[in-house]
Amino acid sequence: LISHQLPIDGSVYEPNRTMSYLTGKTRLAFLCFFASHIPITLMIDAQAFLPHSFFPQIALDVVKWYTNTFNDQLMTPPYDTWFSAVVGCEIFLQLLFFFVAVHSLWTNGRSVDGSGWFRTACLVYGSHTATTMAPILATIWNDISAEKIQKALLFSVYLPYLLFPLWLVFIAATSENVFGPAPSKPKVS
Repeated sequence: LISHQLPIDGSVYEPNRTMSYLTGKTRLAFLCFFASHIPITLMIDAQAFLPHSFFPQIALDVVKWYTNTFNDQLMTPPYDTWFSAVVGCEIFLQLLFFFVAVHSLWTNGRSVDGSGWFRTACLVYGSHTATTMAPILATIWNDISAEKIQKALLFSVYLPYLLFPLWLVFIAATSENVFGPAPSKPKVS
């Protein structure tokens, strides 16, 4: 079907927008992103904001291994004040959205209206997160203590936390309903 032609049955033609809605593989990708983000926020990222006495030894060991392996200066104490503030926002502003997003995506949008408050929350979360990632990625790239390969590897660890929120903003900004168009109701004769 050529995009300027109308379908034979008279219905409105809409180009394939598979990645423009939270459906199919896109929904699954976001479900995995948000579900994995919950334990990462609680056990890993939160160490840059909360006292280390709050965490089990295994979580402390994982961060120590990670910072040694990837030379992540942001997650190495003492933490920069600005970075701790960003992590505080992640804990107190974003974490609740992760749970809501997982529930909404798990139920395939049946539990929330994808054109209402959830769409707005997607825009707010995505914009906020993408904005906070700019100084994080710039700090990684400008770290003079790291070699280029270390910077590239660390950059690739953080990059999904920029790309997924930007993708979510795109979906929410270009769709009336983030879960896709409502199914057509059958015509009653």
